Amino acid sequence: MKLQIALEWFLNPDHLPLIAGITEGWYREAGLEVELVQPDDHYDGLAAVAAGEIAFACNEPLHMVDARRPGLRALGCFFETEGGILLHADSARKLLAGESIRLASPVAGGVTDAIAREIVRNWSAKQGTAIEPVAVAIESAGFMHLENMQNGFDGAWLCFANFEGVEARAAGLEHVFVTAAMGDFPNFSALELFSHAEFLQQHAGVVDSLRAIISRGAQACIDDPAFAARTWYAYSGNTPDPLMDAIIQDTCPRLVAPLLRERRRWHRMWSEFEARGMSAVDAADFDALYSA
Repeated sequence: MKLQIALEWFLNPDHLPLIAGITEGWYREAGLEVELVQPDDHYDGLAAVAAGEIAFACNEPLHMVDARRPGLRALGCFFETEGGILLHADSARKLLAGESIRLASPVAGGVTDAIAREIVRNWSAKQGTAIEPVAVAIESAGFMHLENMQNGFDGAWLCFANFEGVEARAAGLEHVFVTAAMGDFPNFSALELFSHAEFLQQHAGVVDSLRAIISRGAQACIDDPAFAARTWYAYSGNTPDPLMDAIIQDTCPRLVAPLLRERRRWHRMWSEFEARGMSAVDAADFDALYSA
């Protein structure tokens, strides 16, 4: 059976649990032919799954609450890291001095912007500075966070510690990483696998096989980062380099196995967003993500 898994952005080591089954032939042994699809836009995969155009997609759990996506079903988390806003150190000082800043984001508008501003506001308050939401301008500029910061942005929103955090240190960038937790938000920097209710009902065995193979891939990388590095370079075709080696080393302990459908894993995230009036998903919609 041919299957596609849409990624949330460009291929990177966060996807190693998906990649290992391809390089090791585990999907093929299970009668599956799996292709990873890189989207043009961050939401493309979720939209394609919701429309029944593609079987699976992975994306951040934040998108379980920022909009209603009828029919979407959560299948489990295979990666979790710390995430938030990466700021130039000078820009952080500028913000705390009462000046405005510009953040680059892969997506801009609506709930996503409101979350970023609230994280910055709460973090700034802990530093003794009260800021207004208008002090933080957010612009859609894609996922090349370090490039965006090098090209004039004060910071970048929706950064991951295992990727942009490692990049910033390797580049010698004087920075401040304001995580969601530092801004009094539950963590949502992770990757969840999604499918559609109809596909899940019609192909439950296929879904179980895929989840088992992804779990196997995650555990293999957790147990052996050298295996993870070989897998990454074999699949990506990239030439080994010290920066990617460091990203892979930082990523492996953050992989999650086994891949479990756990309503409780993201329930606190949903409930805190709901309490803040920032969730577009009510209790019934959230529970539906984990129904059959």
